[in-house]
Amino acid sequence: MSNSSNWLLIRVTDVKTGESKANVKIPASLANFGMKMAAKFAPGSVDGLDMNQIIEAMKNRSEGKLVDVVDEEKGEHVEIFVE
Repeated sequence: MSNSSNWLLIRVTDVKTGESKANVKIPASLANFGMKMAAKFAPGSVDGLDMNQIIEAMKNRSEGKLVDVVDEEKGEHVEIFVE
């Protein structure tokens, strides 16, 4: 990560109600931990969601959305940002 003050934000919302199910913000320097947490919430049916690729993307971007997936079966919208 280019800036040690970056944060990893993991947000999970209910698709139907828009209500927050989880909203976690941690220092980007703890990305491995954050990615493990994201894997817990990320839909198991999403092919190609590689946590190592996400970590690499974090290293190469200063800010922005890295992941935006919807699990229709569970009714969850998962977003991962670097801010």
